[in-house]
Amino acid sequence: MNSYDWNKPFQGQFQDEFWKSFNTFFNGNEQHLRVNLYQSGHELLCIVFLPGIKKVEDIHLNAYENVLEISGDNSLDYEGFQLVQQEISQGSFKRKIELPFSVRKDKIDASYSRGVLTIHLYRLIPDKNKNQQGIVIRDDE
Repeated sequence: MNSYDWNKPFQGQFQDEFWKSFNTFFNGNEQHLRVNLYQSGHELLCIVFLPGIKKVEDIHLNAYENVLEISGDNSLDYEGFQLVQQEISQGSFKRKIELPFSVRKDKIDASYSRGVLTIHLYRLIPDKNKNQQGIVIRDDE
């Protein structure tokens, strides 16, 4: 048995809601981003609480299929003050958010104001005509 096999008997045992609150200890800062997701028809609105962003270039977004990735760095430093208690995460963060449907990459609107990142996404609706056309074969003769 190698050093990585110790947890096999426990896999699947720690998946319920109680244990999810401990994920921050195992997954770095992934769970520190607080997210609300709203849906209206073919649109999604993703609201992320994200204090301490100095400039919007410190936030990186990526959308693929039905996943939205948010990453970057934040800092809540106050000159002349020493941190005594910390409950708001600082430093590098990364979070993958599973969306209820695939979204269009060409139509994403994002804005940041007063510690809140707002991302407006639209459902990817496959073009049925494209699928029916098939592959075009070039005649090289």
